[in-house]
Amino acid sequence: MKRKKVMIKEEKKRDAGVSKLDSMRINTIIGNDIVFKGDLSGDSVIRIDGRVEGNISLKQGIILGEKAFVEGNMESDYIILFGHIKGNIKSKEIILKSTGTVEGDIVTDALEIEMGSRYNGNLKISQIESAKETIQEPRTVEIHPINKKANE
Repeated sequence: MKRKKVMIKEEKKRDAGVSKLDSMRINTIIGNDIVFKGDLSGDSVIRIDGRVEGNISLKQGIILGEKAFVEGNMESDYIILFGHIKGNIKSKEIILKSTGTVEGDIVTDALEIEMGSRYNGNLKISQIESAKETIQEPRTVEIHPINKKANE
């Protein structure tokens, strides 16, 4: 009985827009009064509330605050977008919140889009493409009756 309750809680948690990024430690914050010009790269998690003019590549995650604006491409394992980006995004998992806007192409394994968000660009879901590659074409199969013993 307890197992069912745990599974239901986990399903609700996933349905509520919770990302693996929510449990990670944020190492860097760019405040809302900061304008950063240049590329950002690293392994940790960053939260951006200001303006970034350049490409962002952080392995673990990127959180774009509501007032944030990025003009450049973003790449990370996990991305949550409350703010605005004008550029392409590549990520394992993206959550586009109701206040978020994207002007650019998205390549991802999983995408969640909340009602009210804005998105203008092309979308490629990576796992579907790799799944298509593993699907085999239909084959003709011959069925032969089993030889019965002479006594039967």
